[in-house]
Amino acid sequence: MKKIPIALQLWSIRDDVAKDLGGALKEISKMGYQGVETAGLGNTSAADWTKMLADNNLKVAGAHVGIDLVEADTLQETIDTYAAIGCKRLVVPALPMEMRTTLDGYRRACSILNIAAGKCAEQGVELGYHNHAFEFEFVENRIPYFLMLDMLMSNIFLQFDFGWVYRGGADGAALTLSNPGRQNTVHIKAYQPDNDTAVVGEDSIPWKEVFEACETVGKTEWYIVEHERYANPPMVCVKQCIDNLRAMGK
Repeated sequence: MKKIPIALQLWSIRDDVAKDLGGALKEISKMGYQGVETAGLGNTSAADWTKMLADNNLKVAGAHVGIDLVEADTLQETIDTYAAIGCKRLVVPALPMEMRTTLDGYRRACSILNIAAGKCAEQGVELGYHNHAFEFEFVENRIPYFLMLDMLMSNIFLQFDFGWVYRGGADGAALTLSNPGRQNTVHIKAYQPDNDTAVVGEDSIPWKEVFEACETVGKTEWYIVEHERYANPPMVCVKQCIDNLRAMGK
């Protein structure tokens, strides 16, 4: 079985990125990360991004973009912006509060994503949705994430953030098995009920089952580490995450 490469969601080290993008990329490359997922491009030009990524032998696993950036009047600019750094995978990372309070709000979000997915597919771009825990909290007597699974087109991939999935009370491995072939990329994030700052591999997620699901039915192409709650400096935390993944054979 082909080994799945590991990327880092750059939001994890956002202050380091803002301070010195090139230095941050160099440091994570030395740790063993093979790619990045962006959280905006800041004030750095596409040409500079491309050069710094190439200089550090890093690929772009995807880009997190707000749902407003995939609406009809903004989608093409978004596609073009990220294509300029070699990115053909866009992920909507969350929904604004006004879409999260009613099921109709979730339906509107799904409609926007479905229309965008069709236009993305025409240009060879993948579109995905990244969950938090709030999608697993009841709204109007229904769990919104399951409404989304019913409504979203099958070519929209499901970027499970396993830390949030398990925090929301769902079973991430089972969810992967019941939605086969849609986990193009996934977020590898720790969840430990009594320790919000736990790093990957020192938490309570059943990673063996998660990895098996991703690698047998998920068609996962990237594992993307994300760490957001820190007991140590962010760079130390993301190194602990990848070191622990390597110790698990990833």
